[in-house]
Amino acid sequence: MHPISIISLGPGDPELITLKGLRRLRQADAIYCPATVQPDGSLASRAADILRALDIDLAAIRPFPVAMRDDRAAALADYGAAVERIAAECAEGRRVAVTAEGDAGFYSSSGYVSALLAERGLLTERIAGIPAFVACAASEGVVIAEQTEETDVLTTLTSADELLGRVAAGRSVVLMKPSRYASAVKEALAQAPEGVAFHYFEHVGADADRAFYSCRRDAILERRFPYFSLLIVRRG
Repeated sequence: MHPISIISLGPGDPELITLKGLRRLRQADAIYCPATVQPDGSLASRAADILRALDIDLAAIRPFPVAMRDDRAAALADYGAAVERIAAECAEGRRVAVTAEGDAGFYSSSGYVSALLAERGLLTERIAGIPAFVACAASEGVVIAEQTEETDVLTTLTSADELLGRVAAGRSVVLMKPSRYASAVKEALAQAPEGVAFHYFEHVGADADRAFYSCRRDAILERRFPYFSLLIVRRG
């Protein structure tokens, strides 16, 4: 039985997948992609969109629904259903891959799938990818950290003081999914001394028409942070 490939697709730009990841996609007989259910009942999948842009055989693409709610029970049930399908295809000797946006080991829901596969005794291999904040920094020539500077990557923030305290201590900070704690971020923006730089990104590497970047505090304060946004905050 072939190991199941957990393939990192990168932040959305099809050219930012690794050569190894692309090779595994081309070898796969079945490729599972997380998707969200639309109001009309159809499935929308950014991962599947990337595969189509890479000219992957459409017959191999298997979108599977994942509930996008704070209650994770529904999502876990969806992952379980996908694993049932994956296990069945593996038992028939097919090469199976599971896709993940960004890097599969970095705040990725593919970890739930990997854990369920491991419980079944199914072997997996994980192909590394480029996380969104690395792609964002590269797109505008922003340095995330240098020399002995340390970096914190956060998906939640309790207060503006927490962020400003980390930066005052000489740390650079990556704020992922800031829509979850926008008020704390904007309070920090308003209070931060001039020596603190805020680099704000939307949809970078995923949607060229909607991509946005600014390091101007007034411009950032005016934005309503979408789900696909992040900030890099540091001195300088």
